[in-house]
Amino acid sequence: MQTHSSSIENTLITREATLADDQALRQLIAVPMTTKGVQISFQREPSYFKASDILYRHKLHVVIEDTENQKNVACYSNGYRPCHVNRKVQNLRYASDLRVDHQYRGKSLVRMLGQHVKNSMHAPDFSQMIIFDDNHAARAAIQTGKSGMPDYYDEGLIETLTLTHLGNNRKIKAFIEHTAHKATSINGIKSCVAGPEHLAAMNAFIAEMSQHYNFIPAYDFEELHQGHHYFSGLQLSDFRLYFEHDQLVGMYGLWNQHGIKQTKILHYSPAIAVFRPLYNLLTGITKSMPLPKTGQSLKYHVLHSLLCHPDNLALHHQMLEDAYKQSKQQGVGVVSFTLSHKDPRYQLNRFYTGERLTGMHGFISFQGDPRPNFDNSLIPYLEVGRI
Repeated sequence: MQTHSSSIENTLITREATLADDQALRQLIAVPMTTKGVQISFQREPSYFKASDILYRHKLHVVIEDTENQKNVACYSNGYRPCHVNRKVQNLRYASDLRVDHQYRGKSLVRMLGQHVKNSMHAPDFSQMIIFDDNHAARAAIQTGKSGMPDYYDEGLIETLTLTHLGNNRKIKAFIEHTAHKATSINGIKSCVAGPEHLAAMNAFIAEMSQHYNFIPAYDFEELHQGHHYFSGLQLSDFRLYFEHDQLVGMYGLWNQHGIKQTKILHYSPAIAVFRPLYNLLTGITKSMPLPKTGQSLKYHVLHSLLCHPDNLALHHQMLEDAYKQSKQQGVGVVSFTLSHKDPRYQLNRFYTGERLTGMHGFISFQGDPRPNFDNSLIPYLEVGRI
């Protein structure tokens, strides 16, 4: 489908991306951004389409092409994946990767993309979206109700914590003991590495967790065992399972996505460049994330399906402790996860050390507010590795 613009350059067309657009998409996504004196680039090497394998089961990647210059100047994605919504499996769209070439900003490209969204966003006719606080361009485009864009409906705040230290264990245990939540004990819980014999229990556990959390991707871990690209970079042995009397009560997977997605350091301010070696020496004391050399990528693991009963803070903390140790054994020692502010487990984040990214979780739609259709008793769940 192609939508021609009549009000601006007639050389611009909106169309679905093809594999031939892969390099151009990688370039659009990798536009540098500067934060706290560090210039970084979010990269999808070696292939944008391979990186998007983990986002969608049905892809929809869209570009605006300047046919005169034979250049892709804007893009967005709005595919879908099956998720547990209101305790039932249904397709859920996820909008991401909105980018506009800085030379073409202000030329109504966002309105053109919005028109494509309107024409193509059906079944379902709304889309899940996360906008992090430092993504000013996306906030300006989506949250200010720019002409032609779908309406944005805010669900609430989330935090992505890239954890570098677990904090004071004594204070954490004291806090857990005084929260008076049910199911906070880890007595009698044993853990093991996942194996083929656990696949049925893992699938059943995801369905069980959908009784507490909304929007969990509907996983079939048999696909993971078979090497399906939806689990690219993951193996069954990357998962740790927690059992209480033969009942699966918790799990997580340690996911190294470096083979498909990277956060590359492009430039340091002169002050940071000078002090970087000393800063890295002191990370043992400060518990901060080490800064790589210019041109290298940040190293961290993301936690896949970090799930347990939302009130079992003790088990959640134990799983984070185990994941952190496991990551350290693999030479990294940095783990990233995302929690809704509505998740009881989020209370523990105050004790942890790491890099925090606050964002807004919401929905976009041209067909009215989808939020009344969601069960408010369920806690929003965000899979950090698929954001």
